[in-house]
Amino acid sequence: MADDDFTGDAPHADPAQFDRVIESVAPDEVLVVIARSMGATLRGRYEPEDVWQETLASAWRDRTTHRWEGLHSYRTWLISIARNRIRDFARADGAAKRGGTGGTGLFSERNPSDSVSLADVLPAGSVTPSRVASHRERSRILTEALEKLPPDVEPYVRMHLFEDKPMETIAAELNAHVSAAWRRFRRGSQLFRDLVKSLESRSMPPGGPGS
Repeated sequence: MADDDFTGDAPHADPAQFDRVIESVAPDEVLVVIARSMGATLRGRYEPEDVWQETLASAWRDRTTHRWEGLHSYRTWLISIARNRIRDFARADGAAKRGGTGGTGLFSERNPSDSVSLADVLPAGSVTPSRVASHRERSRILTEALEKLPPDVEPYVRMHLFEDKPMETIAAELNAHVSAAWRRFRRGSQLFRDLVKSLESRSMPPGGPGS
């Protein structure tokens, strides 16, 4: 979807459009960013989907404080929320190791008797088990494809395609000329597409779709 597929000045704050807005920011790709930002230690305790659910809850709660400037800006905001939540979890884990409670208030950690769930916080239909499973599987494929890329092109693909960083910023961070950064990105993105296609065909049930 494009920005003009939505109506009004704040589609992200409209219960009738929130679900379509979220699907348009590519949750499977955001899950890849979240997983890489968590690190192996934190992933041992939490799933990227936990962070994503917390991100959605925070985004909906704070919807009136974010000015809508299009999908790209909104996606960047969601990723910043996710990274803030990851830092919260890391601090809570550190406190727990020092003898504190370490509680994070994750929806996934709530008891069945608790009265509030993620579904109660978000507009109806925003989170369904089948959709979460679909995003998780797609994220797994994308992550595996990234991990198979040569190390001289992987950061260019990841930072530009998944983290939405301008190539000028990427070149500066990786100490490369912009022209060289673009060359590596183009080569890496083609390899990445080929890898994703191969992994998708490998994960397809025998007989193809709908079999």
